[in-house]
Amino acid sequence: MKLGRPTWATAVVACCAVPLTAQTRASVDVGASSVRYDGFLTSTAASISPSLRLTGPRTLLLASGTYLRFASGHRSMQANMAGSIFSAPLGGWSGELSALAGASRYREFASFSHALLAARLHLDGGRAGVWVTGTGGTTSFIQAQRPVTALGAGGWTRRLAATWIASATLTHVGDTAYTDVEGATHAYRGRFTFDGSLGARVWSRGGGHGVYGEASGAFAVTSWVAIILSGGRYPTDPTRGTVAGRYASLALRLSAQPRRSRDVLPRSMSHSSSSSDDPPTASAELRRGGGFVIHAAGARTVEIEGDFTDWEPVRLAADDESAWTLTIALAPGTYRFAIRIDGHDWMVPAGVTRVRDEFGPGVVGLLTVP
Repeated sequence: MKLGRPTWATAVVACCAVPLTAQTRASVDVGASSVRYDGFLTSTAASISPSLRLTGPRTLLLASGTYLRFASGHRSMQANMAGSIFSAPLGGWSGELSALAGASRYREFASFSHALLAARLHLDGGRAGVWVTGTGGTTSFIQAQRPVTALGAGGWTRRLAATWIASATLTHVGDTAYTDVEGATHAYRGRFTFDGSLGARVWSRGGGHGVYGEASGAFAVTSWVAIILSGGRYPTDPTRGTVAGRYASLALRLSAQPRRSRDVLPRSMSHSSSSSDDPPTASAELRRGGGFVIHAAGARTVEIEGDFTDWEPVRLAADDESAWTLTIALAPGTYRFAIRIDGHDWMVPAGVTRVRDEFGPGVVGLLTVP
């Protein structure tokens, strides 16, 4: 739970022109925090933060809000929305058009709002990629309007069971200008998920300077309950009207999970590996009654992880020399997944719709159950 500025998920990029069923996820974080905004005394606050995410192969819609009740009795409220539309890939390149809007209010006098439009160009290499982006729009404080422009570039890679991100962004808000250079990582193992970031604000005119960083760890108690511990320092954000500060928070996350069903129809997909170090071919099949089968000739072990395993690696049982089975029931809808063969990197073989995962610019596959 971040108190100062919203965290926008990295945009989803679809790599197939076939329309697929969208998937909706909702969650709410309830917790307590210690907050110290620069220039103010430390405060404690109770918080509630609902969020909603609707994803499809070419669309992404995010909505989130935060309500803080400080020990002093004062209140702070934030609401944000973001939506993206994506192009089909062409030779590894794909485009994205995003709209972002939000508003915040502190007590009865300080209110901000912003509306932004961004265009991004991605180059996806499977296990690594780069992007460039441009943003324009406006932000307001009460009646005062200021233009916003930003240019950015970055890259990502998957290494050591984690996604690693590096980026640089030059932002102008009215007569304020600053550059943020940032690095971030996302990793998970079993029930534990970790997100961390470290950045520096440089070449600033009116936006402040300095180093900042944040870390968040989540432990999944069940498929719909998680404990979140987070903290760090974030910089001033003139676009959204937040001042720099430090925080530490502990929250309980309640998530709505997609309903499972045993009434599924058969569907098959072709796969080929993305590296010569991986087995040359693989295929997947959904069988009537809920069986999930990976065909991988010559494989010694096959693992799968995805929405339907709560992103925990599951080793498949070998039916014969080339068939590996997971018995699971999937309701009609769209699911994200990845496979790992013989302990190699998690991969999305060719022939499967590829999308950015929800935690960062890594790539996962889309599975559609009609």
